[in-house]
Amino acid sequence: MGAFKKLKQTDKLVLKQRGGAVVFLESNDDFEIIAQRWFFNEGEDIVFQSADTYEKGTGGGGCGAVIDLVEGARSDGISAFGIVDRDVLLNDQDWSLWWEHQDDLFLTARPYGIHIRVLLRWELENYLLDPGAMSTVANDAGMTSKHSIESTVALCLECAEELKDRTAATVAAKAENISPPAEAYGCNPLLCGTDFTAELESLLTKKGVVDAAESMRSARTRIDRFDADMAPQTQRWERLVRMLDGKAALKYVSHRAHTRFDENRAALARRLFETGQIPVEIVQYISEFKAAA
Repeated sequence: MGAFKKLKQTDKLVLKQRGGAVVFLESNDDFEIIAQRWFFNEGEDIVFQSADTYEKGTGGGGCGAVIDLVEGARSDGISAFGIVDRDVLLNDQDWSLWWEHQDDLFLTARPYGIHIRVLLRWELENYLLDPGAMSTVANDAGMTSKHSIESTVALCLECAEELKDRTAATVAAKAENISPPAEAYGCNPLLCGTDFTAELESLLTKKGVVDAAESMRSARTRIDRFDADMAPQTQRWERLVRMLDGKAALKYVSHRAHTRFDENRAALARRLFETGQIPVEIVQYISEFKAAA
């Protein structure tokens, strides 16, 4: 594709000469988390590139840019790979894979070719919704030690119904090719329970969804398949968090917890590194890229 071919010749030469694997990420935020806080000690074997650092018209940011940049780089003989959020499937309305709740089947799929890996969860922020990391950040922010993994999991699950509805609204909007609710919708003022559901349905109706209530119910039914409400709390949250609108969920939980986790993503990411909790599938992706370069 043309995206990478329009880059400066010097950029191509640098990437070719350094060797190893080149991994394109969707944004600078993803770069700060993956490259600077999780895999900063990979040495010469791999280099990460943020898609949104390229000038407008030659890639920009986002999943589409990553896919284009990888294809363009490989056509120039560069061992390029990419990591994109699961919501690329939502944007492309690849419903079969989007709603696949069996992780093994999802992880072996290659909808964008063998050089692109799709995250198991909605987006990178979903991995930061980790109760262990969150409890540490909450304790540090409040100069306290009262927050535990157990209490943080319980708080997250207290938000489960609202987060499912919030996510259902995003899916319903995307299915109609209209803009979803803003990330902070329902946070200020904080909306809960049926009030939040009603406001989401009203917003979708105003945006043009013909039967907003039914559209949300249909999405909720599928989202519930990712839940495991009879499992232990920690396991249940790990299952459910796969299919939540990540940035919106992080922001909503932040407002419910009175701790701005959404403004401390770097601290959450660093804590995951410190405790050896970097997502297993992302570790595997990086290993595969290095081996294939």
